[in-house]
Amino acid sequence: MTVCSNRKQSGDGENRPPPEPAVTPEALNFAKGRLWEVPFEMTSMLGSLPFPRIVVEETQTTPLYHIAGNMRSTMRGCQLSCTLSGEGIFRIGKQEIRLTPGMAFLQCHNDRRNAYRYPADGREPWRFLWIAFSSKAAENIARAVNREYGYIFRLPLDSGIVKKLKNYEHYNGRLQVITPLEGATIFMDVITRLANLESRREETVSSELIRLAHEYIYAHLEDDIDIRAIAAHLGISREHLARVFKQQLGESPSSYLHRKKMMRACKLLLETNLTVSEVGDKLGYASGAAFIRTFKQHLQMTPGQLRAAGWLPPGVF
Repeated sequence: MTVCSNRKQSGDGENRPPPEPAVTPEALNFAKGRLWEVPFEMTSMLGSLPFPRIVVEETQTTPLYHIAGNMRSTMRGCQLSCTLSGEGIFRIGKQEIRLTPGMAFLQCHNDRRNAYRYPADGREPWRFLWIAFSSKAAENIARAVNREYGYIFRLPLDSGIVKKLKNYEHYNGRLQVITPLEGATIFMDVITRLANLESRREETVSSELIRLAHEYIYAHLEDDIDIRAIAAHLGISREHLARVFKQQLGESPSSYLHRKKMMRACKLLLETNLTVSEVGDKLGYASGAAFIRTFKQHLQMTPGQLRAAGWLPPGVF
């Protein structure tokens, strides 16, 4: 059960978690920008479980504000931060991303590739909300989420995660004493909500990509297009296109493209007097042989056999 306390520091005890290591004297001065903060303390430690350290809302206005992973090399755990107003910058390797309101990042404390800061050209305060978790388990799970979804997330300011974290403002300055299971529940609730939001967003984006891909393929069925051309038109990699097709349609983009071409081929064979070679040429195949081979793979018959039958067997497509 959560217990609120006005203590700023926990008492000594062998079951108490060790204090977070200091970062730098300069970074400690940045704490002046904190609007409110709520620290947590565990009643006992279960090393295999992640737990929250602190929830903070802060505002920064100086380009001197810069927190990098190499400043926190001994810290284990992760941090989720969400911009409420203004702008910040998150760096992943050499790539820098502007953090506008509703944008969030999840990172491990000691990830040397990453850093976040107030922009040198900032014109208004950067106000952001963040929660820090500790333990190797928290770090491992955060890394897994980064591998699956990346570092940057869209968090609407009316989302459940933001509301949940904002609610801690009522306990400003009061230590929250929680059990290990309560701590792990807080962590998993935040991570699960984050992953669910991103999954829904990816599904929406993926559905839109499928729609745009279908439109492009349909408009270019009679052109010599391939997967590279479709991906380039959509502005994504061939690998990403293949992954989206597999997830959404259960088949590869190449299979989908040829299936649509075969549907058009059947229509031309049954409704026009074009020769088999002319149909293949019209659909962008390099040769009549290539067209016949692909046709037979999809329909288990040759174009000539389809034309002779005069109708399309049910269940072919």
